[in-house]
Amino acid sequence: MIKQKGQTLLEILLAFGVSVMVLGAVIFVITASLNNTQYAKNQGLANSYAQEGMAIIRKIRDSRVKETSDLENYTTNTRYCLSSASTKLGDPISALNCGQNVGIFSREVRFSHDEDSSGNCSGGSKATVKVSWADNKCPVGNPLCHSVELITCFSSIDLKPTP
Repeated sequence: MIKQKGQTLLEILLAFGVSVMVLGAVIFVITASLNNTQYAKNQGLANSYAQEGMAIIRKIRDSRVKETSDLENYTTNTRYCLSSASTKLGDPISALNCGQNVGIFSREVRFSHDEDSSGNCSGGSKATVKVSWADNKCPVGNPLCHSVELITCFSSIDLKPTP
């Protein structure tokens, strides 16, 4: 085969194009992997913050101070913020969310009382701790698009006896 003028240049351009495509694919895979790793890390932290929030609610329930120990004093389906430095629930909120009150996370608590048979918390107080966060995958109108929720039921049977 006889080489014609410009054939070597065409081969170089083709090899360069393939190299750029392979390099782009490698960069895409690495970026996706790093994003997934960050998401998994944030999900684990959110779960830890939700567990910490549930422990704070348990302490509130177990305390013998009348104003704070009765979980039924908290309004059903009303959201309460729980910041990282707090050991008690804040006032009820009407805003969209609590803001980033635990680092990059938003932690809130909701209660419902005396659920029916489908709610599986008959005679007690159901507490839901929700921790939300944002990343680069969240749409513009939904700033905290990822969340973890822990739900538990507290009943008067669980209360410590008065000494």
